[in-house]
Amino acid sequence: MARHLLRTQRFLAQKVLHTNDTPHTIALGASLAMFVTFLPLVGLQTVISVFLAGLFRANKAICLPIVWITNPLTMLPIYGACWGLGRWLLPENNGPDGAAVLAKLKQLESSSIWDLAFWTGLLSTLPDLGLELWVGCTVVASVSAIIAYFVARWGVSNYRERRRLRMLRRTQFRSNLKPGKVIRRSNAL
Repeated sequence: MARHLLRTQRFLAQKVLHTNDTPHTIALGASLAMFVTFLPLVGLQTVISVFLAGLFRANKAICLPIVWITNPLTMLPIYGACWGLGRWLLPENNGPDGAAVLAKLKQLESSSIWDLAFWTGLLSTLPDLGLELWVGCTVVASVSAIIAYFVARWGVSNYRERRRLRMLRRTQFRSNLKPGKVIRRSNAL
């Protein structure tokens, strides 16, 4: 897990924060990816987010790690919570009973995510969730996208400003050195 986090951190630092893109472009890419992440478009999220990033001229590289938030291990809890939110928001629920849908989803726990039976069972259950799922996912996706935009824009701007100041201090320090002058470090702690 720590190795995965380190790789993600390096990816963000090297491919996203040091690009020539503006903070707005990077934040827009993060926002679009976060919106697509929470929509129930299993298997198409990467393609859709990169397409939307290209369409809106946003950063495409930031889309990749964000859309992987909903993966086979996390999609059932995420979509279950979104479905519950959708059921709560809609006044007239004509869809199936929550217990019946949960029973169908519990059956999926016994099969492996690498089995075809898991995916066919999941895809056959999604239409039963219907409007409640889409309403809940759209609300969560919209709120997450707005938050992601402002957090990403602030984060990129803050990172670049700190880096600019660090580089400025380093340049000033080097310019204060005189040729031939040796600076000795003290061994005192």
